[in-house]
Amino acid sequence: RAKSYKSSIAAGLAGVILCGTAMGASIGVGINLSKGLASSKLASTTVQTENNSANSVIQTDTDLVTPQSSIAKIVNDVDSAVVNVNIKATQTGYFNQVYEATGAGSGIIYKETDDKVYIITNNHVVDNATSCTISVDGTTQVEANLVGKDASSDLAVISVDKAKLTEKNVEYTVAKFGNSDNTQIGETCIAMGNALGEGKTATVGIVSSTNKKVNIDGTEYNAIQTDAAINPGNSGGALVNSDGEIIGVNSAKLASTTIEGIGYAIPSNQAKEVADQLIENGTVKKAYLGISSFTINDQFKQMYSINVDGVFLRNVEEGSPAAEAGLQTTDIITAIDGTNVTSAEQVSEIIKGHKPGDQVHIDFVRNGSEKMETTATLTNLNTDF
Repeated sequence: RAKSYKSSIAAGLAGVILCGTAMGASIGVGINLSKGLASSKLASTTVQTENNSANSVIQTDTDLVTPQSSIAKIVNDVDSAVVNVNIKATQTGYFNQVYEATGAGSGIIYKETDDKVYIITNNHVVDNATSCTISVDGTTQVEANLVGKDASSDLAVISVDKAKLTEKNVEYTVAKFGNSDNTQIGETCIAMGNALGEGKTATVGIVSSTNKKVNIDGTEYNAIQTDAAINPGNSGGALVNSDGEIIGVNSAKLASTTIEGIGYAIPSNQAKEVADQLIENGTVKKAYLGISSFTINDQFKQMYSINVDGVFLRNVEEGSPAAEAGLQTTDIITAIDGTNVTSAEQVSEIIKGHKPGDQVHIDFVRNGSEKMETTATLTNLNTDF
């Protein structure tokens, strides 16, 4: 029975995974998206109707469309706070030959100290890099060093020595970060970054959503959605509002022949919080269980003839706390620390509420009906630097 249960589950999942792939949510070295916000006050006005009677029309306080001249000024003001990021990495080919690959992305100058300049970018831009340089003007390259990275938020911080910038006469500005909680749907956005690795560009669009839950390659975060044109190389670039403030870090887009104008940026408030921890500690300590899961619904129950509420384990990572505790793929978690769980999001929130080193008691069902329990010791998701 155990074998037939797992086989039927695996067969059913194949369609789910293929559908997810067809959506084409892509996040790779250099993918970026971004837009800036814009607003201006409008006065009351008077219009004439067809019967020639005057009617007072009170417009809204905010005009969501930014004049072209204002956009040009914003781009010019923010330009020297956005950098091109170029990386080199060692790759292994199909026939095990080792070669050096290059990649390109973008970054935002976040803060400076007496001797260093700190730059926020995406984790997927610098992950596995063996060397990294940045350029403000698109020509002069300055060596950069990894400060820390956080895979779970897809954020990283790199630094440049001020002495090296001075030596090469590189002029820069520190970006002004805004409060992403104030972002409004419909506001004009400007996306700035190193498109295609060929130099800085800017694209304009609107904020499509301010709190979009995104899960890409296991990385889940709440994102700002925008319809600004996204191109490889823009990852880590700036999403800017009409005040020239950074409201997001461009991170990913949906790519498909049937999808157009859907890109995501990590909100600036989240980016600042993670960046500060990376600068201070070199890592972000996040509790890690090591599972990939989804919520069991009525359709799932009918398809596999089970009557269990909980969270189905699609994957248990080898060597993870979950694996060490004996959890297996196709197990169903029903409770954690005595609290019944009915959604994958609930499990994620419970684990996020813990610290590395904490122990969690897990009740689960195996083979569709066998009740079991175990204790897992959570580890740190990120590597210390």
